[in-house]
Amino acid sequence: MEATPEGHPARARLSNNLGNRLSNRYERTGNNQDLEAAISRLTVEVDATPGDHPDHAELLNSLWNHWSSRYERTGNMHDLEAAIARSTAAVEATPEGHPARPHRANNLGEYLSKRYIRIGNLQDLEAAIALSTAAVDATPDDHPGRAGLWNSLGNRLGNRYHRAGNLPDLEAAISGSEEAVEATPEGHPDRALRLINLGKHFSYRYERTGNLQDL
Repeated sequence: MEATPEGHPARARLSNNLGNRLSNRYERTGNNQDLEAAISRLTVEVDATPGDHPDHAELLNSLWNHWSSRYERTGNMHDLEAAIARSTAAVEATPEGHPARPHRANNLGEYLSKRYIRIGNLQDLEAAIALSTAAVDATPDDHPGRAGLWNSLGNRLGNRYHRAGNLPDLEAAISGSEEAVEATPEGHPDRALRLINLGKHFSYRYERTGNLQDL
């Protein structure tokens, strides 16, 4: 990295790789200095990389991941707001049809959902649902990431059901969770959690309707 001069076309990607390695070490050891170094390095690199650079969106995507990791650690709203701002920029910098756009859009929805849970602004939840819906619609049926997108959409629809009590939201949450489970193979590490999510939605419908088949 040190041998690559400022302005070199490969510097952005090398800096991104280094930031991700520091973040990986933080996840392994919990050493906050690694996370701070990753954020600091990528912030400088994002600011120095032109918006039309092919790696700009990926740098933004990595940076908001690091901001969100710090939010999870500290609970500081500034970190969540920074993650949302960088994630929004990453989505805007990723053209329609790009294979990374659904994942980035869903991740932005994830952090808008976190802000909704934190402060209760329904606009955040509505935006998160719209992003998740668009991500699912843009992802082929056989894509390995589609199950996770369905799971996210189901959870966000479930949150709106709890807010407004609208039964169609709960029905849609159940459908989304069923899609997620069906698309997740036996033995997959996320299958159990997705089954739990589906079970929760069925239990909420039982509480609402009294239908024993749901229980």
